[in-house]
Amino acid sequence: MSDRDELTDRNQLTDKDLVESVLRDLTEAAEKWEELVNEAEAVTFSVDMGDIHAVANSDGRLLSLTLHPGVMTGYAPGELADRLNLAIAALREAAEAENEARYGGRLR
Repeated sequence: MSDRDELTDRNQLTDKDLVESVLRDLTEAAEKWEELVNEAEAVTFSVDMGDIHAVANSDGRLLSLTLHPGVMTGYAPGELADRLNLAIAALREAAEAENEARYGGRLR
């Protein structure tokens, strides 16, 4: 084997090692990201206004909305909309406070 062939073999091995190292780093980063996403999905926020109970997760998905039976007849449509908006605003405020405490910044 010539010096040139030996140098080429060494470079190929080094390139292969580099590629494997990068792939390991990417796999580790992907696993950490997946773990963070799963953790964030597990965080929920709830608000109980007596006649309205709502639960949302940290990505903003409304998981549960429970209305007392009297809500449908006790409020005019505009009043009911205002109550629901108030509940959703409270969920948003809780999520923003959690985000600020956890990551040090506001939601965008």
